[in-house]
Amino acid sequence: MPNQYRYIDLSYLESISEGNSDIVKELITIFIEQVPEFTEGFDEGLAHKDWSKIAAVAHKAKSSVMSMGINNLGNNDLKNLELLAKQFRVDELITLNDTSIKSVEELEKLRKNLDSYPKDRKKWILQNKNELKIKELIDIFNITCIEAIKELNQVLDN
Repeated sequence: MPNQYRYIDLSYLESISEGNSDIVKELITIFIEQVPEFTEGFDEGLAHKDWSKIAAVAHKAKSSVMSMGINNLGNNDLKNLELLAKQFRVDELITLNDTSIKSVEELEKLRKNLDSYPKDRKKWILQNKNELKIKELIDIFNITCIEAIKELNQVLDN
């Protein structure tokens, strides 16, 4: 059956629930309840320039949106947001020049993670490393989730 929705694709949920609509509806409800937590996390992270928080929220939100079949948002926008925030954190740690073991280990871990991506992804990160791009990706998340939730509410109402 073709997907009738623009933002969501529940085929993954339907496959893991073995067609049990009650389980699908429960998972949809959980997702809808999580979105404000993600939005608040992004808002707080942006307000305080807490790049670690933004990266963590993007990482957590990614699996949630992917489970609702919002794949472009998860695979592209949230992944890019996570990586940009990590790059901002790397730059912040370098600027702070904190030689404590904790900071050095965090810097090493972040660099190793960022270095694990393909060259074209790393190039994109460096070319788009600005707060405006981070805000733009958060806005895309917010707008997409608003529209996806409308569709998910239609599923719940049926």
